[in-house]
Parts: sequence; C-alpha cells; structure tokens
Amino acid sequence: MALGQFNRRENRNTQSKSVAIEQVKSGEVWGKTRQNGFEPSVQAYAGKLKNCRGIDFTTLIDPHPDGSPFEVSWYLTETPGVQHRCSGGEDFACITAVVTNMQP
Repeated sequence: MALGQFNRRENRNTQSKSVAIEQVKSGEVWGKTRQNGFEPSVQAYAGKLKNCRGIDFTTLIDPHPDGSPFEVSWYLTETPGVQHRCSGGEDFACITAVVTNMQP
C-alpha cells in the first residue's frame, strides 16, 4: 500500500477544532453517511492544506479508486481497511491515520 497525504478543512459541522484534537489523540479519522449517500464514508482532499485551517493526515489505507484527483473517499463496506464505529446510535466509517492539527 502507498502512504497517502490528505487533508480536511475546518468547518463547524464535521471538522471543528475539538474534532481535530480528538483525531490527533485517537489516530483515527471518522466519517458519517453524507447527504444522499449510501453508507458511511470518510471524505478528504488529496494533498496538504494550503492557506486554510483543518487537519493534514497520512494513512496507509488507499482511498476508494472511483474518487476524483482532488477529493477522495473511504467507504465503510467498499474500501478495504475501513473500520466500523458507532457513536450516539449513528454509524461511522473510520480509517487509521497520523493526524496533524493545523488549527492553532
């Protein structure tokens, strides 16, 4: 497997500063089912952050091959290496990662 470099931009709903801190501590990046999606997935952008706040992360888990060159996804049942997590009765996709918080 290749080591990939990815990022998620800060936002109020899914990538807050407190979520970034938890991702650094746990070494995991989670994702839920997106609107009109078919299952939980972790979404991110390829490459490192540029001029914005969020997280940078590396993972040994290759993203799903049907993604674009800029946006990538890891689907719970469709992407090898993705794990299931449940919190508050909601299902999440989870990938292991080395996370760097880029939110000072």
